[in-house]
Amino acid sequence: MEITKKAFEEVVAAKIDILPDVIKQKIENVEFFVEEGPSRNLLGLYSGIPFPKRKNPGYSLVMPDKIILFKDTIERGCRTRKELEERIEKVLFHEIGHYLGLDEEDLRNLNL
Repeated sequence: MEITKKAFEEVVAAKIDILPDVIKQKIENVEFFVEEGPSRNLLGLYSGIPFPKRKNPGYSLVMPDKIILFKDTIERGCRTRKELEERIEKVLFHEIGHYLGLDEEDLRNLNL
């Protein structure tokens, strides 16, 4: 299932909107991007300084963290719009989990 980049970005924005306020309040200095995927099966990527490590005096004047969702890789294997939106949500929440300081084991335990 493929949709336009603009439609994909709208789904991402809608999924960010449904985050609990306690999570949204912690998202600071983070930019979200939708890009075409790399050649391997990478669905998303978080790059930056996780939120729990930002509370020191040295965290200032830094570039925003990046959360990238790889559109074509996420679309691959989705047959319906609903399935695609669920996968976008899962990948987005997984990468936000990394931003919040969770590792892969923590995310697996949360089914993300």
